[in-house]
Amino acid sequence: MLPLFEKARRLRLTETEKTILAYFEAHPAAVVHMNLSDLCAQLYTSNATIVRFCQKLELSGFNDFKYQLRSELRDSRAAAFYADEYISHSIARFQDTIAALDIPLLEEIARLLTSGRPLYIYGTNLSALPARYLQIVLNSLDYPSILIEWGDLLNGLVRNMDSRAVLLVITARGRGERYLEPFRSAKARGLTTVLLTSERRSPLIPYSTITVCTNDLQEYYQRTDVNPRIGFFTVIQILIELTAQRKREAAETAEMPETTEAADS
Repeated sequence: MLPLFEKARRLRLTETEKTILAYFEAHPAAVVHMNLSDLCAQLYTSNATIVRFCQKLELSGFNDFKYQLRSELRDSRAAAFYADEYISHSIARFQDTIAALDIPLLEEIARLLTSGRPLYIYGTNLSALPARYLQIVLNSLDYPSILIEWGDLLNGLVRNMDSRAVLLVITARGRGERYLEPFRSAKARGLTTVLLTSERRSPLIPYSTITVCTNDLQEYYQRTDVNPRIGFFTVIQILIELTAQRKREAAETAEMPETTEAADS
């Protein structure tokens, strides 16, 4: 039996999930070529049910499941690095990230970024890269923000921020032991916090006003975080596009009275 199916059999599954697993076990070669809609039609179930089943296996979604299943159907080649497999896996997780995005939620974050309220953006180590990118673009669009890249500074600032402030924190692992104190303090003071993380079980989530979870892998090499953060940059780029759109709409609205006045004269 494939390791993926062995793992599924050890889980507590609903009757519907048992039916899904039985179908996967009976038709593994066919499943890797199916799309989610076709599978749902075949099993008379919903997209969400199949995605939840995949997430119980600690996978990001059906595309990630297909990649894992495809890998296990091949001969074991775990000792080597294969670029085509890595790219296929990255694409699968990227597709799952896009499919799971809540656009109205991202629009709400964009409204906060352009609200004129004090804005702080935090990211450290590799997470500082998307944080710095967002901060540079926002400042270029005349939406000033302050970049924080030091955890100890974050603790002090949260205790002294304006109560209207918006704090956006980017952290791959949602490190509770490091950030729990400032998040608790922020919530107690009524600050608006936006958490961008790839850790769906982060202890910071209950203390966040808004949380966005990506499907970035939790990868380490010699105790070094090598998380690719493709999902992070995707979310940041969408926020930038939404922010730029709001900037254009504001400029067009500001020009309308002048246009009307010129037409009347």
